[in-house]
Amino acid sequence: MSEKKDIVDTNSKRNIFKIILFLSIIMTSIGIFLASYYSSINKVYDSYETTLVTNINSINEINKNIAQFNSNQTIDVNYAKEQLPNIIKDLSNLRDNLANSQPNSRYKKDYENLKSGLDKNLLTYRQALAILNNPSGKDVEISMEALKTYRNDCMDFYALIDTRNIKITLPETTLTFIDNVLNYCYSALKIRKETDIKAQQNLEFISKIDSLSSDFLDIKTNFYSNVTKVRKKEMSYDDLLSLVEDNFTKLSEVQTNFKNLSIPPSAIPTYESLKTLLDIYEDYLRDFKLALTSEKVQVLSAVVDSSALDALYTSSNVKFAEVENSYSDFNKVYIGLKNK
Repeated sequence: MSEKKDIVDTNSKRNIFKIILFLSIIMTSIGIFLASYYSSINKVYDSYETTLVTNINSINEINKNIAQFNSNQTIDVNYAKEQLPNIIKDLSNLRDNLANSQPNSRYKKDYENLKSGLDKNLLTYRQALAILNNPSGKDVEISMEALKTYRNDCMDFYALIDTRNIKITLPETTLTFIDNVLNYCYSALKIRKETDIKAQQNLEFISKIDSLSSDFLDIKTNFYSNVTKVRKKEMSYDDLLSLVEDNFTKLSEVQTNFKNLSIPPSAIPTYESLKTLLDIYEDYLRDFKLALTSEKVQVLSAVVDSSALDALYTSSNVKFAEVENSYSDFNKVYIGLKNK
């Protein structure tokens, strides 16, 4: 009986050993499988992380090239306009390569943020180039706001990327470049607004001068032709003197409106020319009135030779010739202003 018991115990121990051995083999196989699997997965992860890091390094390097456009607080506009298309092209090529890559689940979010950030990066440079090409454009203020939005969005997307040992953002040189573009645009916009204001002032001045010159033409009269009518008794001295007085009144209205003009710097020559014309015409009217009054007195007191009477108008006739010359000079200067 003892012998049989020993045989049973030995068989049990062998069976237990076989079971333990079998289980060990299975556990070892599972361990090897899992180790191989996770090693393979990690290699895939590491492989895509390398792709991501390579793209980030390339973007960072391209963005650093923006430094060449900065000159202290200013910008080399012509050089930037010449070279920015190359930088945009390089980033576009990276964008195409990135779009063709297949991210795994671990890096999908980083991939999406990098792609979105790169899109805004490109839009930032394209908007900057558009502004530099037309800094005084009609919608430039909208373009400036768009540039600031693209810059901020780009930085926000880049900040969401979480990879080991590497960061991506717009470098200080790029931020300085964008600030310089905006400052350049502000300056151009200020000049444009000043130019628009001056142009508007010129238009308003021209409109008022048109009215004043038209009013002056309505009153500009050589009264000497009426003297013959007076001598022929076709009208009286008082009638003619009344016409002259009425002309004085109308001239005074023109002069009052003229004095109230706002004068743009570019319109000063026109203003001075018209002032000279009005002053000369006032002198003419004064000289003619004096001559006509003298003739009236002389004719009433005695018979006077016509040649002696004609001599009374020498000064006023000279003045009217000056009026005609002055009017011609005014027109030349005024036409020059309107053609600017």
